[in-house]
Amino acid sequence: MLSNKPKQNASGQLSQLVRLGPLLAIILLSLLAAAVFCFSALAATPDCWRQATTPRALEFEGSTSAGPLQRFLHQQDFDGAGKLALYPPDSEIALASLIAWPLSDGMGLAAPFFVRTEPLDTDYDGFTDQLISTDFRGRVWLTEVTATGFGAPLLLADLTHSDWRFIAGAGIADVSLPLPLRPDGLSGRHRLLLLVARSIISGEDALIALRMPGIATTAEPVGFDALFDRTLLTAEERESGMSHDQWLAIIDNAGWWVRLAGQLTQPPKVVAGVIYSAVATSDFNAIECADQTAEHSLVAMHLHSAGLVYNQRRFRLLSGEGRLTLQQQADGSAALVLDNTDEQQLVLSELKMISPACPDCAEQLMLDQFPRWLKLATYRQETGAH
Repeated sequence: MLSNKPKQNASGQLSQLVRLGPLLAIILLSLLAAAVFCFSALAATPDCWRQATTPRALEFEGSTSAGPLQRFLHQQDFDGAGKLALYPPDSEIALASLIAWPLSDGMGLAAPFFVRTEPLDTDYDGFTDQLISTDFRGRVWLTEVTATGFGAPLLLADLTHSDWRFIAGAGIADVSLPLPLRPDGLSGRHRLLLLVARSIISGEDALIALRMPGIATTAEPVGFDALFDRTLLTAEERESGMSHDQWLAIIDNAGWWVRLAGQLTQPPKVVAGVIYSAVATSDFNAIECADQTAEHSLVAMHLHSAGLVYNQRRFRLLSGEGRLTLQQQADGSAALVLDNTDEQQLVLSELKMISPACPDCAEQLMLDQFPRWLKLATYRQETGAH
């Protein structure tokens, strides 16, 4: 007598597929919609919005005798969507790749990665253990990474906004807030992710500082409306400085954002808790990007509050050609210069650094005070900068 088990199994599998059919259809349609958005977004994006990316060298803990393990992180497109791949130094075959990302409404594809993925060393042992990835729409993920592959990404923020697209990053600042300046419940030591968003309407840029949680969290992802708008400073703040209550209101938010009334022509530079940005104020729009020969100004803002460090936020630049660099003066103080192949333009002669004495206190930055200034002036790590 023949058994009916095979027929029963086939019938059970078929009924299971029928039950899962609507769910599978929803997943496929979501992936298709994400892919369609990515293609349409790229089609409408000027080439100059996107900078060329090169593989990024990462180091992981290896055996004591062999030293650290090196891997190369490739930031790629997968059918118009964001993808990360991890390669060994001696092979063109990827060890692992990541193409599925958690979104606010489930798993799906990321928009392309215009912002360079940032490695993190969370335990300060000298090796990479996490990655921060930001896609074109403004979704920010935290991903565990090892020498052999990627962990499951966690969606930290969904900064999606109809007017803005996220095109670049300005690094991660590792900061420390002294107790008198720290709101209740905020960790004294945390990281700020600095991002550049561009308006699809006007072509102007915005600078965004997003506070990252000290540990992985499953809390609701941060939205754009959770950022404090610091574009306009009140007359009272300009005249009398920032009050303690205003400081706490800003610091207690998920971060801040500022319209720059222009377009960045080089990455912002963090020096001693101050963000300096060379901004083209002419010859830019949503189709054509400004270059360094346009009219420029230098924008200087407090790292934590986007407030005043000097008596004004904006300084005139004769041109934007060159790179912003530090220069030590004869008395040990620091100057900011715009250095190019033909000439050197003095931008600010007496640089300031932020001070923990009050929310917007500042003092002169002296480069001969080693190693204090070095801790404050590093581009990636602002350890010790309140």
